[in-house]
Amino acid sequence: MPKKHAVRLLTAVIIAGSGLTACSQTNSDTPEAKPSSPAAAASTPAAGAQPTPSATPSVVVNGKQKPADLPAGLPLPQGELTSVTGTTGTYVLTYTTSDATSALAAYATALESAGYELDRSPSVVHAVKANVNVMVTKTPAALQVALVAE
Repeated sequence: MPKKHAVRLLTAVIIAGSGLTACSQTNSDTPEAKPSSPAAAASTPAAGAQPTPSATPSVVVNGKQKPADLPAGLPLPQGELTSVTGTTGTYVLTYTTSDATSALAAYATALESAGYELDRSPSVVHAVKANVNVMVTKTPAALQVALVAE
């Protein structure tokens, strides 16, 4: 995988992680400390509601549905989607699974079949196709899929 793509993907993951940290902070000066995440509340429209177009990208924090703007033809891993974080074109999706090792191998095969160039290790898969960079990380009970579509 070209180093430039890996650096961009890593940067996107760090930015997404920073956004999670910032959104989950609380103000301890008030007696009723609440998470300061107005973007999270606004990011999930009511059932049947149409999203309102805006000039700024929407931010998703701890969403539970796959984003509508995922790259066409991007396969997704088997398992239950438990978390989505990110913004337009840059996301981290977490899928729980009972066998993360098998799920990672199957997902790597699916990415390869979809035309992605892969760089594999036992717990991480990097995949690149055109302007889409994907990094899949295995944990004991989940796969985390970080992606950047430029």
